[in-house]
Amino acid sequence: MTRFQIVEATLNAELAKPYQYGVADCFFLGIAMIDALSGSDHRTGFAKAYRTLAGAQRALRKRGHVSLVTLFDTIVERCAPAEARLGDVVILQLGEHEHVGICLGSRFVTKMNTGKSYHNLTDCIAAFRAG
Repeated sequence: MTRFQIVEATLNAELAKPYQYGVADCFFLGIAMIDALSGSDHRTGFAKAYRTLAGAQRALRKRGHVSLVTLFDTIVERCAPAEARLGDVVILQLGEHEHVGICLGSRFVTKMNTGKSYHNLTDCIAAFRAG
């Protein structure tokens, strides 16, 4: 499969799942993309680590992080947000919360409890090579 096909299949599968903290949220959208493009299995290490937003923040601190940026630094290589390519993972600052998104080329998509949400480069605070 080409990178485009992998990204498309992964996005379609993850965005079709009902939003559920710790199972099918923006964090797991990013993890699924990394796993699909790199052949890794990070999902297993994070599965069901939390069930609420507060639980997600506790799980992050328990792993020694206060930001998704530093957590993803331990998983994949960082790149400049403007250099992100199709399928790369980004951290978006949306209001007071960080969200994990996926680079679609000129814009970024994330999964929210209200559905998918599109954003631009100005919302990105970090980017990572997914594979």
